[in-house]
Amino acid sequence: MEEKIIIKNENNEQKEFDVIFTFESKETQKKYVTYTDYSKDYKGKINCWSSYYDGEELKPVETEKELQLIDEMLKTIGNSVKEKYSIN
Repeated sequence: MEEKIIIKNENNEQKEFDVIFTFESKETQKKYVTYTDYSKDYKGKINCWSSYYDGEELKPVETEKELQLIDEMLKTIGNSVKEKYSIN
């Protein structure tokens, strides 16, 4: 079962996203979520975004330290998938 979230934009329009993963950091004491709508950037790569929960509200990740933490988690997950499915 895929987890989905709905986010309102600045025009109060709702958009649905698929959750890629969530995790909690002991270091920052925050719960993060990374999600996608499967749109692609100018290089053809799938766009994904990360936010953190402040209560029930999602807030943008703004610090370099948090972005690095999320990037490391993405790399770890990617490596696990590659290893599990023997992808080079």
